[in-house]
Amino acid sequence: MEQLYIKAINEQDCEVISALLQDSIFKISACDFDEKNRCLCLLLNRFCWEHSHKFNEEQCYHRVHSGLYIHNVINMKVNKNFHNKDYNYMNLLAVYASSKEINLLFSGHKHLYIEVDDILIYLKDLHEKYPTLSIPTHNID
Repeated sequence: MEQLYIKAINEQDCEVISALLQDSIFKISACDFDEKNRCLCLLLNRFCWEHSHKFNEEQCYHRVHSGLYIHNVINMKVNKNFHNKDYNYMNLLAVYASSKEINLLFSGHKHLYIEVDDILIYLKDLHEKYPTLSIPTHNID
């Protein structure tokens, strides 16, 4: 299977990135900010939604480690539910964007707000996909 390498420069592009990143697993310690280049880098364990429709119940799905690179960062803030502990794993639910802000929404109502000059995001798979037997599900009550 091919590796993804996608660029987002507007709100519509970010919707595609959001769909691809839904249910990615993120560890807070797997995050780095390159202050000189104003780039936030996140390492995510991404469920491969782009291939999930091709499988039936008897076959496996895939995950892959991916890098998310958010450029032109001016400032970052988190809401009160976001705790900075190295052992915390979070589930990324969505990426929302406006012309000057990127909002990463995680499970537990946790938000990472990123103020940017302009939208410039890259999503890149970092190696080959690996199999998993489970597909993320959501109980909506």
